Amino acid sequence: MLCVQHQDDCPPGHVGQRLADLGADLVVVDARQGRLPDPREFDLVVSLGSDDSAHDDSVPYLRQEREVLETAVRCEIPVLGICFGAQLLSVVLGGSVAPLPDGPEIGWLPVRTAEPALVNAGPWLIWHLDAMTVPPGAVSLASTDRATQAFAAGRAVGLQFHPEVTIAAAQVWAAHYRDHLVGLGIDPEALLDEVRAREPESRRRAHELTDRVLERLGFSVLDAGTCHPF
Repeated sequence: MLCVQHQDDCPPGHVGQRLADLGADLVVVDARQGRLPDPREFDLVVSLGSDDSAHDDSVPYLRQEREVLETAVRCEIPVLGICFGAQLLSVVLGGSVAPLPDGPEIGWLPVRTAEPALVNAGPWLIWHLDAMTVPPGAVSLASTDRATQAFAAGRAVGLQFHPEVTIAAAQVWAAHYRDHLVGLGIDPEALLDEVRAREPESRRRAHELTDRVLERLGFSVLDAGTCHPF
């Protein structure tokens, strides 16, 4: 399974751990470091988060990764996009991405879910500056008042929120964006304390969500802790 990572502080995290627990052979590649693999060599493509914008064509790796996702979709290879990865997936499927008009959406927030058996109401850690539309022909799975939070289209699922986030990743985010968070009226330490307090629950829910998404994408997730394509 291919995981496309865009920066060191946005690793596969809890989602990657669950895939590994299920026996997946994870190949994590950095989109900034040259040519991406052919997605046809993998059973699943996971595109992760980034500070970059999916609508910014000046991002060096953007065109190449868009082509990877286009190939995967065309060849019916399952795709999971998370945050930036979901936004890029939306664009590939004919949707659009634009900055949130009233500034970033950040915090542990509940979502309105159209399919609670797939995406529960949370709360989930939401942290994004851009918003994506539900692509034509796709199904909206979850949203907040401000943005789409999840969609599905064929063998592709996009998640705007961050089920993958770990304490280690959140510590880097809180430190790196400290001034930005304070400017938005968000206490970085309080946010990080909430990440720590919710860690056992968020890890469990991330693993459960990963299982359900895999099943939606056409994998059989067995009770014994393994998965395989149908």
